[in-house]
Amino acid sequence: MTPTKGVDIEPPLALLAELTHRCPLRCPYCSNPLDLSRASAEFDAVTWKRVLSEAAALGVLQVHFSGGEPLVPT
Repeated sequence: MTPTKGVDIEPPLALLAELTHRCPLRCPYCSNPLDLSRASAEFDAVTWKRVLSEAAALGVLQVHFSGGEPLVPT
């Protein structure tokens, strides 16, 4: 635990990694924000490796990969 201004803060246990918002489907129940579908705003592989390394250094034990369809052409 890291003391911060008299409060003990536990490290995060999990990370939800939204890899992409691109998706060819328009499911009525999906909460995928269509205005965020620009592939140019997505992280590249180098950035994801850095994010995952930083998460591990923080003590993250689980990574949940989520998002749209990563194989949709840009």
